[in-house]
Amino acid sequence: MISFSVSSTLARVLMILGATLGILLIAWMALHLSVAQLNWLEPARATTPYFACWRALLYTLIFAGWAAALRMQPTPADQQRLKRLGLIGFSSIILVELSRV
Repeated sequence: MISFSVSSTLARVLMILGATLGILLIAWMALHLSVAQLNWLEPARATTPYFACWRALLYTLIFAGWAAALRMQPTPADQQRLKRLGLIGFSSIILVELSRV
């Protein structure tokens, strides 16, 4: 019989492999879209300034929440986690905005 730690590790590995396979499948399908299938994006580009305002508001609220969490005097371990989470969040926001170019 497989021990609990080995089975949970195996389950994690299988979930990661499944998620990776799903991401690769979506990327492969996106690469094979024709120009005619992408025409539905044209009307959405007219609302870009509207969505830019909402994104700016969302990013401001995320930053304010993160700063408030840091001000609550967390333990050093929690403070490191918050800083790491802030770095990951900031990096993901930058990646999302750069991918919109």
